[in-house]
Amino acid sequence: MIARITALLVTLVSAVLLSACVTSHNTDVTSSSRVKGHAPGDHVNKVLVIALVDQPNIRTAVEERLVAALQERKVEATASLPVLGADYGKGKDRKEMAADIAARGYESALVVTLIDVKEEMHYTQGGMNYAPDIAVQGAMGQTFYVRQSAVYEPGYFSNDKKYFLESNLYQLDPEKLLWSAKTTTVNPADLEAGTTGVAKAVVDRMAKDDMI
Repeated sequence: MIARITALLVTLVSAVLLSACVTSHNTDVTSSSRVKGHAPGDHVNKVLVIALVDQPNIRTAVEERLVAALQERKVEATASLPVLGADYGKGKDRKEMAADIAARGYESALVVTLIDVKEEMHYTQGGMNYAPDIAVQGAMGQTFYVRQSAVYEPGYFSNDKKYFLESNLYQLDPEKLLWSAKTTTVNPADLEAGTTGVAKAVVDRMAKDDMI
């Protein structure tokens, strides 16, 4: 009996730990689409990764993680910050920017933008935790023995922080949008976990959509 209860507790703890690992960089692609008429196998090969983020450390992290994820799939990718600088867009004609980047030797640009951040509060109902599949019958002592380890968990409030990003892949010459995706990241444990999750989700979907 004790061995069975112990096994149930181990299973519960393992599930909690697994859930914690998943939510440390929990990014989902909520939508994606590619341009109509995209030919199968028509992949981008040389990509400049541009993260439109004000903070240089966050921009660097996003770009470097995406570059690494693309390079793992044999795509030639470069972070934009060392190439373009922090203030590239200021004072430039937006119609000339794609041509200017193409003149630097890039055929496409992956532009990632943080479009929204939201916080949501959730309430988790409390309750009694026990092993429901263990039948209680017979002597009072049996009931006492089986149920004494039942634990009441009080209800609690928790906050979820959600980050919404948009990723657009452009051909530069001639300029046109090739592919677009939206992602949601929930409660990243830290900057590394959050940006790694975004990079993996975006690049995996690019591959699934036959863009790389």
